[in-house]
Amino acid sequence: MLYLIGAGISGDLTLEGVEALKKAEEIYIEVYTNPPLADKIKEIEKFTGKQLMKIDRKEVESDFLLVYGKEKNIALISGGDPLTATTHVTLVMDARKKNIPVEIIHNSSIYTAAAGKSGLQIYRFGKTASLVNPRPNYKPTSSLDIIRANLKADMHSLVLLDTEPQPMDANTALEILSEFSMAVVLSRLGEKDEKISYGAIDDLKKKDLGKPPFSVIIPAKLHPIEEEYLEGLNHK
Repeated sequence: MLYLIGAGISGDLTLEGVEALKKAEEIYIEVYTNPPLADKIKEIEKFTGKQLMKIDRKEVESDFLLVYGKEKNIALISGGDPLTATTHVTLVMDARKKNIPVEIIHNSSIYTAAAGKSGLQIYRFGKTASLVNPRPNYKPTSSLDIIRANLKADMHSLVLLDTEPQPMDANTALEILSEFSMAVVLSRLGEKDEKISYGAIDDLKKKDLGKPPFSVIIPAKLHPIEEEYLEGLNHK
């Protein structure tokens, strides 16, 4: 049996998730997509009474979990909602091909939380863009093309930032996105110290935007209610 458990945007497990962990003989956790989840490990170990074992992307993408899932009840905890990651969708399909029962336990996701926390209408979001950490001789432009296309269609753009080898800094992201005018920067969404900043990109670069991990929204033309909500964030 394989339990695939979402930890939400801030590592807050659902009651269903907690019950599944109690049934699991072994618990694995991946933290490469959501670094703050690593801070929750001791807390989860305390209320489950079980040790959590960290695994990296390569192990999740291998047949490692499937081998153990054939023999015993195991659980994999991942940040956000587990099926927003292609890797996990593939894992579920591979498990089903091997006749390994899978139970999926959903949770909150950055895809809904970012829009809601920003007061932006979720149906007005276009394709999601991702920014990778700068590397020598590697500067992909596909993410910028996605945002340009979204803006042309009057759609907001959620921009996810690379977390490997370390979470991308907000100013690095804003520099890459400098051709656009306005942005919403979301810091540590769902945590007690979360911070949401809205304004012109040139102005945001001069502000304290919080701590990583960050995500960014490049808004299209704002509805009056969206604009009022965002402006209100700057006066909290």
